[in-house]
Amino acid sequence: MVRFLKLVRAVRGFDALFIMTASLKGSLAALTWACGLLLACQVFIALLLQQVLHLFYFLDDSVPEEDRREIYVYFGTLTRSLFSMFELSLANHAPVSRALAEKVTQWFMLLAVLYKLTMGFAVIGVL
Repeated sequence: MVRFLKLVRAVRGFDALFIMTASLKGSLAALTWACGLLLACQVFIALLLQQVLHLFYFLDDSVPEEDRREIYVYFGTLTRSLFSMFELSLANHAPVSRALAEKVTQWFMLLAVLYKLTMGFAVIGVL
């Protein structure tokens, strides 16, 4: 009888664990949608930025070769551009933003800050 009572008390202690696992299971759908939205926005902006820079910056011969190479490191291909956008959103955004603002145009600083604020508050705040 004493063993049975100890087992019942132990099962009562698992109520909190059950609630935690149920809430994690319920929030998995929201996490999946938030990650999907983050990825879709990242790919779209990375592709757009890479194409704009390719057309108006990389093909311009008046821009010094060293500056073009530095920007190419961040935005030369789609994968580099996507990685830079993840860095802008989730990591240290200053080097990428500063390179765009100093080497391409100052307007990219405004766009980078707006992007960081939008993605930071809208999507990452949900995660």
